[in-house]
Amino acid sequence: MHLLTLLIPKILIMGVLARNVSAFQVPLQRSAVIGITKSRDFSISLLRSSRLNDVSGSAIWYDDSFTGTSSRRPIIAGNWKLNPSTLPEAINLLKLLSSNFKNHRSSTGEVEFSPEVVIFPPFPFLSVAISELDGTGIKVGAQNVGLESKGAFTGETAVSMVRSLGCDYVMLGHSERRSLYDETDANINAKVHLCMEQPNLSVILCVGETEEEYENGLLRSVVDIQIKKGLMGLKPEDLDRITIAYEPVWAIGTGKVATPDQAQIAHVAVRQTVAELFGSESAREVRIQYGGSVTPESIDDLMAMPDVDGALVGGASLTADSFTRITDGGATPTLSRSCTRPKELTARECVTTKNVLGESPVWSTKDNCLYWISAPEEEVWAWNLRDAPYRRLVGTMLGCIALKESDEIGDLVLAGERAFLSMKMSANTKDFATGAEILCQRPEQTEATRPNDGRVDRQGRFVFGMYNNYHRAGFSA
Repeated sequence: MHLLTLLIPKILIMGVLARNVSAFQVPLQRSAVIGITKSRDFSISLLRSSRLNDVSGSAIWYDDSFTGTSSRRPIIAGNWKLNPSTLPEAINLLKLLSSNFKNHRSSTGEVEFSPEVVIFPPFPFLSVAISELDGTGIKVGAQNVGLESKGAFTGETAVSMVRSLGCDYVMLGHSERRSLYDETDANINAKVHLCMEQPNLSVILCVGETEEEYENGLLRSVVDIQIKKGLMGLKPEDLDRITIAYEPVWAIGTGKVATPDQAQIAHVAVRQTVAELFGSESAREVRIQYGGSVTPESIDDLMAMPDVDGALVGGASLTADSFTRITDGGATPTLSRSCTRPKELTARECVTTKNVLGESPVWSTKDNCLYWISAPEEEVWAWNLRDAPYRRLVGTMLGCIALKESDEIGDLVLAGERAFLSMKMSANTKDFATGAEILCQRPEQTEATRPNDGRVDRQGRFVFGMYNNYHRAGFSA
């Protein structure tokens, strides 16, 4: 199959991935949301559910006390630690990041779909980082600060100094500061308060357990005491400038990564402690990152968890392309995340449609309607879950279907054999309001037969495969 990209402005696909299907109230189940069997007795199965009750087993644990919606914007942070070795190397990395983000942000469209991005270079590189990253949207933070504001304290750096440089963040309580430099919870708490005295300066507070503590079931106890001591004396409104980074010490720089389930359980423990200190509303709104050998390959599964709001990235942040790919994984198509306890899914047959080959199902949360095509029968189908499924003969073999971003009900794009077509549903979703109209001619008229398996990417582009002519002769290619 050929892979082609068709640029059609303002097209989006709604609810293809389980994490985006709010209409069913079943977030974050990566099994199929809508089961469709490809047989002559074609049937639709919707997934229904029962509550997850087993906390001790392999099921992910969610806390019912944090019900409601949150507008937590994801945050991706890069901790450079003691890297790179020289200023020229740092400038080179910064220029690559700047180029990636200026081009990337200009092509991805709306800012609200992107995470907040912060990097933490070593102190000598802070000024050049702020200068080089100007206009990219990337914020700069300091890896630590001192306990004093000014005076005879050789080698120390005051909070006011990093803020006056233009730093927006300070990272405190990292496990390497705790273990290698004997930083105590009391010292960390004092630094948090110093940061809160600086206008618009935010803090990433790191917490996490060692492998030995984890193996002995002390995760909750460790993060509970670190959070309570680290945030002692703060007011609920201070949490607007606090992000908590959960970093299991056993996963930092080791290549080991907590599974998404492990990260979710730990983040719920963090949120419960915040609720105990500041109330459920503050717990719902505070952002919690995962840190520990985060890579472009692991970010998507981690971000699929409802209480994982971003990542604190170590080694991968020293490569511009890797860090950019991780920030892509931190992007979310909506800022409204449901904290409702999800449901365990089971399927039951709801309706029989007699399709020869039904495929490309798309659920529209706006229309509350399921759309799909039957390729060889040249039909497009719609089902509003109330009335019987309705079909319309299009008169050309179809490959896939997508939804336009539109205020109108059922504004569809169909990939036909010779052209891309536009079609609209009636306002009550019981019938099609219009027949198929040509939206644009499709590419590759000679070497390929029809588009297939189309999806819309994060930039609103309709990406699809193309069958070539070999399959008509009984070959595959």
